[in-house]
Amino acid sequence: MGAVPPDLAAQVSAFTARLRDRHGFLIGPGETADALRALGAVDVLARREVRGALRAVLSASPEQLRLFDLEFNAFFRVEGAAQPKLPPLLPETKTPGREEQTDAGQSPPPGPGQPPAPKPTPAPAPDDAPDPDEDAPDSQAPGQPLPGEETAPPDDAAVPSLRARLSPNAAPGQAVQAGGDDLPELLRAASALVRSLQLGRARRLKPQANRGPKLDARRTLRAAARTAGDATLLRWLGRPRRAPHFLLLIDGSRSMGADATLLLRFAQALHLRSRRVEVYAFSTGLTRLTPLLRRAPPGVPLTLPDLGDAWGGGTRIGENLLRVAREERAPVNRDTLILILSDGLDTGDPALVGRALRDLERRAGGVVWLSPLAASPNYRPVQRAVAAALPFLDALLPVAGVDDLHALPRRLRAARRA
Repeated sequence: MGAVPPDLAAQVSAFTARLRDRHGFLIGPGETADALRALGAVDVLARREVRGALRAVLSASPEQLRLFDLEFNAFFRVEGAAQPKLPPLLPETKTPGREEQTDAGQSPPPGPGQPPAPKPTPAPAPDDAPDPDEDAPDSQAPGQPLPGEETAPPDDAAVPSLRARLSPNAAPGQAVQAGGDDLPELLRAASALVRSLQLGRARRLKPQANRGPKLDARRTLRAAARTAGDATLLRWLGRPRRAPHFLLLIDGSRSMGADATLLLRFAQALHLRSRRVEVYAFSTGLTRLTPLLRRAPPGVPLTLPDLGDAWGGGTRIGENLLRVAREERAPVNRDTLILILSDGLDTGDPALVGRALRDLERRAGGVVWLSPLAASPNYRPVQRAVAAALPFLDALLPVAGVDDLHALPRRLRAARRA
């Protein structure tokens, strides 16, 4: 296997980052290293062989193959060739204020024979400029000059510009307050959920306190040595039931409101009742909450640090579920119950939800969607994300309060019997 030149290795790293950032390809350091190893097996001076090697490693679907070819031709294009137009794989969201800034902050191009217009002076930001109406008297209309104050003539050259700031967080830099006085009730609901899951038995024989299916001769003889060789106490072996594993995916978008904090407290209660719990929060991004919940003291209101783009913003359910399907590939097995806690209001591509859940449902023991909207009497699963997920769900259940969490084990049993 030949060595890849350093310049080509740097270009491949930049190319993989371009695929990931522009089109949402699920590419990480491992995929980049695989691409470099693939290039070591081909002739790096042959453009067709380089493209074929990278194409086989970095593309995962027919749509990605088409985008890869367009992006490869644009990135490694021949000198003087026109750059093709690339359609995005994921829908893009325009930043609010970008069009206003273009229309209001820029002057029209000068006509033939006219001098160029002077550069406009941007207006002060709304956060820095004082409120002109704050100190005005009550009888004075807002925006009108005070008596005796001269009004400056308007400056045609100074065109005010609008500046908008887009943040995916409802409260950037602030901690997430999820405190409440319902932790005892949530602990009882979590205990009932853990006890209700009937999993298979373990393969290995383990010592049991009560009578088991097989006699443990070694432990029985050791105990007989303490009673002058009489086996008065028999030791037994058995196959205990496997402990369930929970994977909780909590929607932290703005549309969830107070339901998101309730589900955070339930995740904390479930983590206190079972150590085999993984918790993720997602909005436009994804973050793992398991270490934070593990360090949270149970006797005080739950407070989490700023979760960034995973809390308080929009919703990208499909993209984040795909990330979980890749990052959680090892822990998810037939003993895993996946709980998706979301209202299903998604701004992303619903097809990605189906792709992610098809992979997770194939490996997990069960997939359940808990929706606050499902508690409404006339609820219908018409949300795009929920409709795409329905073929892969074991149950779609309501969760609008503590009572619904108490009823969750009974509803799960009824759904599985059906």
